[in-house]
Amino acid sequence: MTTAAAETDRTSDHEHCGCCGRQLPKSEVVELGTTPGVFICVGCALWAARRAGPLAALRQLRFTPLGALARRLTGSPTTPASARAAIPILPSSDLDRTAAFYTGAGFTETERHDGYLLLHNSGVELHFTHEPSPTPGQCFLHVADAAKMWKQLRDHHIAGVGEIAEQDYGLREFVLTDPDGNRVRIGSPIA
Repeated sequence: MTTAAAETDRTSDHEHCGCCGRQLPKSEVVELGTTPGVFICVGCALWAARRAGPLAALRQLRFTPLGALARRLTGSPTTPASARAAIPILPSSDLDRTAAFYTGAGFTETERHDGYLLLHNSGVELHFTHEPSPTPGQCFLHVADAAKMWKQLRDHHIAGVGEIAEQDYGLREFVLTDPDGNRVRIGSPIA
């Protein structure tokens, strides 16, 4: 039987990754500079670097041995800490307005902390941090059917819904721009 004191001792040297939610030793996570108290693990940091492009990932990991680098970049099953998901953290000058906008777009407010907002929609999670004069951010959301979501947003007269288009890289996409100028690109494979 584990006592509360023993559990506290075990978890005091651990933090939760704000991206994948796993509890990891503090040595395996880093605190995000713009969001104190939010940590990200190596696997999620690598995923974000890959999304920024292969050269960005290589620049970030230039001192990693080549074999380990190849396994991390390819997501080989031999990699012990595979990323499951990434959660963008976007700026908001008014968290109430942001919550109202995204609630209208089909998200649900799940948590709110001092200067921090969490929203969900069918397994997709967006985080927002309060910034008085935000510089807009952007992210990409993979959905099952971008055309269906686009139509639903248009039918509900959600402001900031751009035109939908088929891209030459095989995705159907549109952009949802929120009141702070954050651009959420939403897409799905062309069937």
